[in-house]
Amino acid sequence: MTVYVDPDFRRLPPSLDGLFAEAAGRSFFATSGWYDLMARLGAAPGSEIRLYAAEEPGAALVLQTVPGGGRRLASLANAYSVEHGPILGDPAAALAGLVAILGEIAAERPRWDGLLVAELDPAEPGYGAALAACRGAGLMVEPVFHSATWYEATDGLSFADYLAARPAELRGTWRRKRRRIERESGFAASFHDRPAGLEAAIADYEAVHEASWKPPEGFPGFIPALIRLAAAEGALRLGIYRLAGRPVAAQFWIVWNRRAVVYKLAHDARLDALSPGTLLTMEMFERVLERDRPAEITFGRGDDAYKKLWLPRRRERWGIRASNPRTPRGLAEGLERAAAKLYHRLRGGPTAPPR
Repeated sequence: MTVYVDPDFRRLPPSLDGLFAEAAGRSFFATSGWYDLMARLGAAPGSEIRLYAAEEPGAALVLQTVPGGGRRLASLANAYSVEHGPILGDPAAALAGLVAILGEIAAERPRWDGLLVAELDPAEPGYGAALAACRGAGLMVEPVFHSATWYEATDGLSFADYLAARPAELRGTWRRKRRRIERESGFAASFHDRPAGLEAAIADYEAVHEASWKPPEGFPGFIPALIRLAAAEGALRLGIYRLAGRPVAAQFWIVWNRRAVVYKLAHDARLDALSPGTLLTMEMFERVLERDRPAEITFGRGDDAYKKLWLPRRRERWGIRASNPRTPRGLAEGLERAAAKLYHRLRGGPTAPPR
C-alpha cells in the first residue's frame, strides 16, 4: 500500500503504469494522460493530489484535498469528468484493493473528516466494492446522486437506421435547415482527428464558445489541452462549421474503445435561425456511426431535455459521501446527512441508485 503525493502521472512506477493502462482499456477517463491533465489544469487551487495505490491485487484511487472546511478528500473529478471510478486491474479483485485503500485513509493522522468519491457507475464492480470498503473502514456512508447520462446502444447501427428512429420533428428540422444552410454563401465544414492543423481548429472552437450562450469555462485552458490530448491518443473527433469565413458551430467527441462521447458542443447564438448546432450534431453522428462504428454513444453528463431526442436511454451516476465519526466535524456531518437521508426517504425521494 503506497500513497503518492502530487504524483507525475506521465512517469508512474511500472506496476502502476500497467494498472492505469489496463483500466484505460475500459475508459478514456481512466488513462494516465487524463489524470495528468486533471492534476495540472482541473484541480482546485491549493489542493493536493493523492494517489492511493494497492499494487496487489491491483487497485488505485485518485483523490484531491478539498481546501477549507476541515480535512476532506474528494475524487480528482470535476464538471468535465464524464466518467470516474477506482482504477482497477481485475474488477473481481476490486473489494480487496479498495479495503486496503480505505483502511489506509481511515488510519492516516491527522484524521480525515470526510471523503467524497464522485461519478461512479452503480452497475460496475467498483461501486459496490467502494461502498463495502467505506463501511468496513467504519465510515458513515451515504450514496448521492451526481448526474445522468443519455445514451444509445449502437453496435451494428447504420446512420440510416439511427436517423429513422429519431423523432419526426428532429428529422424534419434537420432536412429543412440543411438545405437552407447549404445555400448560404461561404458555408464550409472541416473535421479534425489528428494533431496536424489542430491549433487553428482549437481557436475556432474557442471563438464559437465565446459567441455561444454558454458561460466561460471554469478551468481556462482545460478544454484546449483535452483536445490536444484526445488527438494525440487518436480519440478526437472535432467538427467546425464556418459561414463567410467565420466559425459558427463547433463540437468535439471522444471515441475510445468503441464508445463515443458527445463531449462539448456550441454554436453562435446569433445564428439560431439556421440551427447550425443541430446540423453539425447530425453530421457528427453520421461520421462517427459510419466510420468508427461504436458500440455505444453517450451525451456525457447532464439531464438536458434536448438530449433524449438524440439518444433515448438514460442511466445515472452516483457518488459516495463518507463521513468519519472519529472526528467531531465528521460525526456532526454524518449525523446531519443521516437525518437528511431519512427525511428524503419519508418524502419518497431516491436514496440509492435504481436497481
